[in-house]
Amino acid sequence: MITIIAKFDVIPQSVEEFTKCAINCVRETRKERGCLSYKIFQGRRDKAKFTFIEEWLNDVAIEQHNCAPHFKRFLEEIRHLTNGEVQIEQLENVPSVFH
Repeated sequence: MITIIAKFDVIPQSVEEFTKCAINCVRETRKERGCLSYKIFQGRRDKAKFTFIEEWLNDVAIEQHNCAPHFKRFLEEIRHLTNGEVQIEQLENVPSVFH
């Protein structure tokens, strides 16, 4: 299993529009084969900070997601709604801890 953490810094005036786009992306992504979990979180103190926490079966599932039309559309829709680049980190479980 691969976990991805993606962080977005949204322009404060664009939070509502970003949220709508993100919800649509989450809804479609959860239907994808190999998607184990796909959640979005909003900052408690700074409502313009969003974090996606994703769990994927393998690299093939991630690549298929990255090529999915709804995900490409999401990235295009939010380009003007965010400040800077998305911060992405990929993680793997430490086997001795989780098994």
